[in-house]
Amino acid sequence: MDDLLKDIMAENKQGGKVSKSKISFNLIIAGLFALVLMTACTPSKPPQQFTLRIGLFPVLDTMPYYVMKEQGFAKKNHIQFVETTYPGGDAVIEAMAAGKVDVGISIGSVPVLSAAERGMIPDTIIPVAANDFADPEHPGMAVLAAKSVTGWRDLAGQQIAVNAKNSITSAALIGRLKLEGVHNYTIVEIDFPNMGLAVAGGNIAAAGLMEPYLTQSLLRGDGKLLGWIIGGSPFEQFQYTMVVFRSEFYRSQPQAVRAFLRAYLQALQWTNRNPDESRLILARSLNLSPEVTRKMKLLRFSPDGRNDPTLLMGMQTLLIDIGMLKKRIPENKLYDETLLNEVHAEKR
Repeated sequence: MDDLLKDIMAENKQGGKVSKSKISFNLIIAGLFALVLMTACTPSKPPQQFTLRIGLFPVLDTMPYYVMKEQGFAKKNHIQFVETTYPGGDAVIEAMAAGKVDVGISIGSVPVLSAAERGMIPDTIIPVAANDFADPEHPGMAVLAAKSVTGWRDLAGQQIAVNAKNSITSAALIGRLKLEGVHNYTIVEIDFPNMGLAVAGGNIAAAGLMEPYLTQSLLRGDGKLLGWIIGGSPFEQFQYTMVVFRSEFYRSQPQAVRAFLRAYLQALQWTNRNPDESRLILARSLNLSPEVTRKMKLLRFSPDGRNDPTLLMGMQTLLIDIGMLKKRIPENKLYDETLLNEVHAEKR
């Protein structure tokens, strides 16, 4: 701009006449040029960083989270996590209610339904996306029985373990036992990593186990596979787990929720495209042996994070029948996909 002004002054000194309009035009051009230079030289504002306290239930359902971290999707979306481990989805929900956790990536659909019945949705927690599903080709839960058990009827009067009484495991197990005509049993709570050892030691007659603990116990000889109860009767087709946020966080930090959902969808897509590599990531995260990694069953992870209202409504019939729900929960009380839809719309 200084050079331009010097040229104008020089023209005046040489006796030339410069019109006011020309001077104004030149000054405008010079000002715009200076503004462009100032803008180019101004340091860009660093992207906003988000910190999320995540409640982890370290089982196969958590695979997209481990992929999200290891493949760099969390970093790409400017997210860092503070991890706390819990024994099940219901425990993560209670931690959210206490303000200790912002998000859980693998919260069972049964604990979500129970929370809805207690009026916790949407005031305390908000499910925002689906995580994974089970079917006969992708079974999710089985009963490991002691070697002395020859059939379902042998479980009458016995102790049977679940990870939590208000859980997917418990619902599927009780439903199957009812269908098999088994009564007068006792449900006890044992963490998944210790269930197989409890069966092997004769402390319990059977346990509802999910991967990778089921394959681990079978390879170790803790007991035998009695039957699949998710991916088999009573829940052959099943929405297994969901992504859930603490309501206050969801409402006060929607940018963080959207950033998480971007990273999560990228992780889901990568997981579905790369099942073998995803197995290895899970194995490293959970310290699994190569044989368990190779033989464990994988669930069907959602391609787009969409919930399946047909499955969520359909499972409620059995839950009411076995006393785990008092009445049906309407679909609009189960989840909110508003921010998920916004993230999907960004790609169009």
